[in-house]
Parts: sequence; C-alpha cells; structure tokens
Amino acid sequence: MKSDRKKIIILTALPFRKQGNQSMIRFVNMFIKREMDVTMFTAGFDDKGENAIESSLFKAFKIKSLGFTLTAFLNKKVLKLRKNKVKSDNYFVKIRSEDIVPPYGSYNLPNLINKWSKYLLYLLDNILLMPYLLLAHFSKIKDSDVVIAYEEGYTLTARLLARLFGKKYINKFQGTILKATNRNISQAIKYFPHNYFTINKSDLCIMVQDGTDGEYYARLRGCRNIFFEPHGVYIYEHTKDYKSIVDELKRKGKFVLFNNASGSTWKRTDRVIRGLANIKKELLENIVLITTYHAANRDDLVEFVKLNNLQDKVIFLDKIDPFESNYIIQKSNVVIMTNDFSNLGNPVLEAIYYKTPLISINDGSLDGLVGNGKDCILINLDRDFDRNMALAIERMYSDKAFYKSVKEGLNVNRLVRELSEQQEREFKAIQVLLEQ
Repeated sequence: MKSDRKKIIILTALPFRKQGNQSMIRFVNMFIKREMDVTMFTAGFDDKGENAIESSLFKAFKIKSLGFTLTAFLNKKVLKLRKNKVKSDNYFVKIRSEDIVPPYGSYNLPNLINKWSKYLLYLLDNILLMPYLLLAHFSKIKDSDVVIAYEEGYTLTARLLARLFGKKYINKFQGTILKATNRNISQAIKYFPHNYFTINKSDLCIMVQDGTDGEYYARLRGCRNIFFEPHGVYIYEHTKDYKSIVDELKRKGKFVLFNNASGSTWKRTDRVIRGLANIKKELLENIVLITTYHAANRDDLVEFVKLNNLQDKVIFLDKIDPFESNYIIQKSNVVIMTNDFSNLGNPVLEAIYYKTPLISINDGSLDGLVGNGKDCILINLDRDFDRNMALAIERMYSDKAFYKSVKEGLNVNRLVRELSEQQEREFKAIQVLLEQ
C-alpha cells in the first residue's frame, strides 16, 4: 500500500559533522519528527567523524564528487609543499586587527582562475549527477513531493529535477560569503561565481539570517518567497556530573573568555589575542581565553600567542563537539567573537539565549538583537580596536556592577528563540508550499 507520508529529496555536498555546525542534521530531523520520508544524496565527508540518523524514515546515499576528489588531492600537495617550505614571516604579525581579509584568498588573477575552476567543477558534478539519479533513483524522484538543495553543492541538479518531474523546489542556505564583496556584484561574480550562481530561483528559499546579506542576494538571484530568520538555539541536556575544562578553570578562580571559532580563517581569533596583549598585567593574571580555532593557519596563531607571551593565557581546544561547546558557552564568563563579515552565528545566539555576556564587533550584524553597553560590548573595527578590546575585557572582569547590568540586560532579552520554536515557523513555510 502506498504511504500517505510526504516524501522529501535532499541533495547536498555536506556531511553530518560530529564537530562544528549541526544545522543540516537538525533540518533533516525536523521532517522525520513530523513523520515524513527523507532521502538524502550527499557527497559530503568529514575525516573528523560524522553523525548518523537511525530512522526507518531516513535513507542516505553517498555520491561522488569530482570537485571534492580533485580538491582533496591538491590540498595534500599543498600541505606537502608547506612542510618543505622555508618558514616565512608569521601571518598574524603581518596583518592588523582592523584589516578585513578576503575569504579564500586575495582578489587577484590566480585566485580568479581558481574560483572559476571550482565553479566549472561544480557544473560538471551536477551534469554527472543528473543521469545517475534518473537511472538509479527514478522512482524516488517521481514519488517525491519536494526536492531540496541544501547549500550550494547541487542547486542546479535539484532545480532541474524539480522542474522535470513537476515537483516543488526549495533551496536552503546558511547565509552567504558574498557579504565580503559589500554588494559589489561585479566582484561577487568574478571571485565568488560558485556562491553567486548557485543561489537560483526556487519556490521557497530558506536563507538563514546570519548577518551575511543573504536576503539581498536571494532576491537579486530571482527568489521571491524567502524564509529569513536566525537559527533557533538547540537545547542540550547537561547532567550534573558532566565535566569540561571550563569547570577546572572556574574552580581556580579564572575569568574565562570563550571564542567558539572554527576552521575558517575569517573567524579572526588574532583580534582577541592582540586585545589580551594590551590588558594590564595585574588583571591578566586571572583571565584565560579558550578558543576552538583550527583553520589552516592555526600553527601561525599558536606561534603568535607565544610571540605575545600569552601561552599560559590561551587554551586551544582542537577537538570539541557541539555538546561541549554549548556547555562552555553556558559556563564561561564572556563569549567573545571577532569574525570578519558577520558575527551572528550559533555561538552568539547561544550566548544571548543562555545570558552569557558578549563582546563582539560593531559591524551591524547584531543590530536588533543586542544593544551596545546594555547587554553586550560591541567594538568598532578601527586602528584603536586592540586597545578597545583590552578595555572591554578589563571592564567585564573588574567592573562588577557593569557585568551585573549586562547579565540583567540579557535576562530581559527575548529575541533569540529555541530551535523547536524557530523550526515550527520554518516548517509552516514549507507546509504552505506543499499544500499548493
């Protein structure tokens, strides 16, 4: 007997990561909890480990990606060359806090060629995937109710399949790095063709509001029905006997700063390091920074910490799962995020939700969620940034009345919602589409 359950097809180049962003697995579970069948085709792989969904309503198929294979091969070659290369000047010594560094390399001819090569590989991957799905999974596509492209990996194939079979098409993005171009469309096309052209016209575009100008680019690329909200906060249950490094630091009377960065170079933990280097020595004695930064230039950052004699004040946590990072956010004295482009990510949302005081950059990405001096400190990105960062940390640490007022400001902040509440609104937008 044919099931009346709605059937969802998802195409993506991402894995279910064990470390880092958990948005995709939460998105899939949103459908499973509502008794929908989900079939996912993914080219994603994470050598740090992947999560899995155990449900009779979920099936996952691995697909090959020429782009991923070639990129992995080239990365190994580059890593080998770096190991054999004579050590050059430290990257973080050469840049300043007020510098905003273009993501994925400078705006030059070699990088332009690199970006367009990546986009051509994307097109080839999509062209090769189409006949495979038609031949091997025709009935799954035919019986589906909606085809979803999760992030930019397979938006071309997803849209073509939806149009070919008369299905609804949804594209979902976690924001866009196109924010780096400040709405310079020529620059976006030249240096980010993969990110620009993969935002294609859909029946529903789910664009996460993470401060990266996603709604602007979705409309520019032809999307009219756009669901645009920040992530909701996932609630982890921490038992009383759960322990983390933050507990030991707090027992020692340390004032703990947490920079929940990632493997992206634009997370810019170096800005926090320079701030620490400017703090009065008598205050710095009891201040410790925990950072999860693990980008390709991590070794330079570790060396930069040593050059500033801060090796006893900075702790690098390389392998940390979302459960522990959530725990540290709750237990830290201050969450401190200093990214390029936008700071409205899950760490900041969780800090606001759990009422942990926040220090970040006054870049506009947090406008409407927090108020500078009321429930956070936001610092202008200018030549005085390092000193102002130091002053912000010092004030959070030594001005007890101010710290208390920030906590009180967060206690009345109701702008960040739980994931279940946010997903209820997101699902309603999808449900309206499915009922048309």
